[in-house]
Amino acid sequence: MIALARGATVAGSCRATSAEEARALGIDPVVGFDFDPASLRGRYDIVLDAANALSVTAMRTMLKPGGRVVDIHPAPAKFVRSVLPGPYNVVIAKPVRQDMEELVAIAADGKLRLPIARTVPLEQAIPALTELEQHGTPKGGKLVISLL
Repeated sequence: MIALARGATVAGSCRATSAEEARALGIDPVVGFDFDPASLRGRYDIVLDAANALSVTAMRTMLKPGGRVVDIHPAPAKFVRSVLPGPYNVVIAKPVRQDMEELVAIAADGKLRLPIARTVPLEQAIPALTELEQHGTPKGGKLVISLL
C-alpha cells in the first residue's frame, strides 16, 4: 500500500475471493497463488515475496534487467546468494524517523488505504489472535489491536 501511495504500479497475488478487493485498492494485475511467472516475464523492477512462496527462478523471471528481489525471510542460503552476482542484496534495516514521519503523513492524507476488518482493545488481543490463528485473516481486511 505504501508503494501505491508513492505512485508505483503494484501487482499482487491473492485468493480468487479477494481479487476484486485487491483491484479496488489499486493492485493490477492480480493473479492467483498458482500463477505462471512466465506470464509476467520481465515486467517488474522489484519483486517482493512476502509469503516466501516464490522460487528463485520465478522471481528472476518476473524481474526487468537490473531489477531487485526484496526478501523479508532471511536464511543463511539467501545471505550467501546475496554476495553472488545477481538481483539479491542483503539490507539490514532499522526504522528511520523521517521515513516514519512520511508514512504518518501519507496515512493522514488518506493515501494509505489499508482495509481493516476488525479493531479490538488490547484486553481482547489474546482471544482475537486465537480466532485469527484458527480461522485466518478476517474477511475484509486486517485485525488491528488498539493500545487505547
